[in-house]
Amino acid sequence: MNDTQVWVWLLPLVLLAIGLVTAGHALLHKRDPKAAFGWIALCIILPLAGPVLYYLFGINRVRTRAQKDYDSKLNRDSLTTICDPPGTSYRPLSTVGESLTQKGLSACTELELLENGEQLYPAMVQAINAAQHRILLASYIFDHNTSGLQLADALAAAVSRGVEVKVIVDGLGEMMSFPRRIGRALKSRNIEFTRFNPLTLIPPSLNINLRSHRKLLIIDGVLAFTGGQNIGDRHLAERADNPNRVLDMHFRLQGKIVDDLEWAFWKDWYYCTNTKPVQAFTGSNVNAADAQIWSRLILDGPNKHIDKLNNLMLGVISAARSRVFIMTPYFLPTFDIIGALIAAHLRGVNIQILLPGHNNIAAAHWAMQNTIRQLLEAGLDIRYQPAPFVHSKLFLVDDCYTLIGSANIDPRSLRLNYELGVELFSTEVNARVGAYYAQKAQQATRIKHQDLINRSLPTRLRDSLAWLFSPYL
Repeated sequence: MNDTQVWVWLLPLVLLAIGLVTAGHALLHKRDPKAAFGWIALCIILPLAGPVLYYLFGINRVRTRAQKDYDSKLNRDSLTTICDPPGTSYRPLSTVGESLTQKGLSACTELELLENGEQLYPAMVQAINAAQHRILLASYIFDHNTSGLQLADALAAAVSRGVEVKVIVDGLGEMMSFPRRIGRALKSRNIEFTRFNPLTLIPPSLNINLRSHRKLLIIDGVLAFTGGQNIGDRHLAERADNPNRVLDMHFRLQGKIVDDLEWAFWKDWYYCTNTKPVQAFTGSNVNAADAQIWSRLILDGPNKHIDKLNNLMLGVISAARSRVFIMTPYFLPTFDIIGALIAAHLRGVNIQILLPGHNNIAAAHWAMQNTIRQLLEAGLDIRYQPAPFVHSKLFLVDDCYTLIGSANIDPRSLRLNYELGVELFSTEVNARVGAYYAQKAQQATRIKHQDLINRSLPTRLRDSLAWLFSPYL
């Protein structure tokens, strides 16, 4: 038997072995049985193409790389928290976050709602101008336009008077204003600046995952801004001539929670700059026992914090007794959240979800229309808000729980991005945010299940196809 004949006999066996090994990997590592079955079938039916496709698209390198790369250790033990503040009764809602983070609650002595860039940017500039010691700023998008340069000039003025200023911008988010990126403008103003996972050709690093979607501004360790707004003219929503205007909500906080937020910034800073902290982080605030607002930081990301926000929302929905109100720009929830929402509805909880009627990402809107069919069929109240695009992220449960932060309810936010959430326990805050939510809900149009069913076949096929790719939107 010559070499050619040997290979004729051996090659099918080798391909079959590769297919079986790949199928075994999928069986051991895939959490979704349908995904596991699909990859196993593909690897057995196509023993050459199947393993190649699985290697390219089926292996979750995002979590592996994140756990390997993001190793920024910063001691937080000195940041004391209180599990059950005196005179409060937030359980079982507060138990969920406590179990996920192994941390209690931090006092929040003041909270202000800041709607759109018209309210947010002047407040940020005013705080920057009053800073005396340090300014820490992190954003996903920091546009090189009027609003962005206004903040850059305020930061530069702070540097000139001796204030420590550090800025983190996501490497992909900065590209959103290409070719006029903000990094050069910041460096030219002598502002200490770094990119989170920058995109580079040499060495090659073009990964669109592992992005930091967090938004933070910390002033002197005593004042913090966080929420969903980026920095740029698009958030100037009152300008009718603004072609890409966006509605959004941000928050200004004071109290012990500022220490937690500053700790989160420094973790990202040490990671981005590949440096290590000289000493343990201690914070600048005290945990006032008589605070009227209590809060907890929830970090989420594809590293060890993965699924924190998904599990948090799942837990508090399951613990809800009267209402769950959700406002989000992208709604592609996991199956367990869909099940929790339907279960809550069946036990009498008022479930309402506000989505943008006009979305800046068409494919995300198409996929959402396919996703909400099951919820509408169960009788949930889902509404579309009128244009312009609404980027706000709010999550209210019962009369005392509010979740704010940077995360959307979609796979990119809950599985691929580094996100940040803040739990707020306060009937007064819940009422204030609830009043804003109710105003938006009144202006929104309720979606009818029959309207989705009556869409044309090409439209339904388009939406279903977009839904198949929802993990990558």
